[in-house]
Amino acid sequence: MRLKLLIFLAVACAFVFASCNGESDEVSPDIAGTEQCGASEEPIDESPDAQATFRRTTLYYLSDEGFVVPVTKLIPWEDGIAHACLTYMVSTPTNLSAAREIGLTTVIPDGVDIKLSIKDGNALVDICNMSPLKSKESEYAMIQSIVNTLTEFPTVSTVTITRDGAGGKLENGTELPVRQEKYPLNPDNEDIETSAGNRLITLYFPNLSGALTVPVTHSISMEPNVYSVVSALVSGPKSSKLLNCFPKDTLLLGATIENGVMTINLSEDFKSVAQTEGMFRLAYRTVWLTLSKQYDFDSLRFQVNGTDFCPEEPESTVINPFGK
Repeated sequence: MRLKLLIFLAVACAFVFASCNGESDEVSPDIAGTEQCGASEEPIDESPDAQATFRRTTLYYLSDEGFVVPVTKLIPWEDGIAHACLTYMVSTPTNLSAAREIGLTTVIPDGVDIKLSIKDGNALVDICNMSPLKSKESEYAMIQSIVNTLTEFPTVSTVTITRDGAGGKLENGTELPVRQEKYPLNPDNEDIETSAGNRLITLYFPNLSGALTVPVTHSISMEPNVYSVVSALVSGPKSSKLLNCFPKDTLLLGATIENGVMTINLSEDFKSVAQTEGMFRLAYRTVWLTLSKQYDFDSLRFQVNGTDFCPEEPESTVINPFGK
């Protein structure tokens, strides 16, 4: 039987694909919020103009496979908006239900009080009345998600987290961070941060169902360029929980940008992607997400041995799993 992949919204971003070399627009999934329980912050330097009522920001959640996944969201503007962002990540029934619809889960236990102050680029987060988390992995996911959400703000470069006013370790041994910078997401090598001279790039791979697109931090030994980034993507993920959209033995023959068009030229082996329904769409999506974060182009075109190749149309509509 042919594998039928679920082609839904890429949680990292959602895109409208008009054709195989069409443009794409980012939209923001909407996760229901919670009541703010108190905050003390320096002003965030991104207040909207008098006409605007929302701020586009990125929050971080956990996938069923254990990957930390960013979700772009439009949040109603309010004083203390950085604190408000954290409340969307608390496991209230409303937040958890919305996230579960697409295989994500919230990372901060329900029932907590969160206090936040921002000074000299450091955000101090005090989590009060928190129940113990079930594992070291869930503790780290919570910490990583909080740090990466807050460092999305231009006034925050580091984050310090305390529990009931004190630092130290959580129940499962995870150290609470002090002036922690943004974490690399889902590194494919445990020693990725200590690899001397290597450059870090972000690659996007689908999970096995194709419902989520997961960012993975990958290390290469050279200055990244279009060819080296796509080559790493074609080689596939190291994790067995992620899907390689490129058939075995596919070779990258070229990757160029000209007149706003990104052209990816692949070997004959890539044609077998058409044998699995939806696989070409996933390949298109992963290339677009990976390259659009680093390079400026308007459209994407696939070729096989220099001839345009498009076995199925990429998504022409956006499905918003949050229903808004």
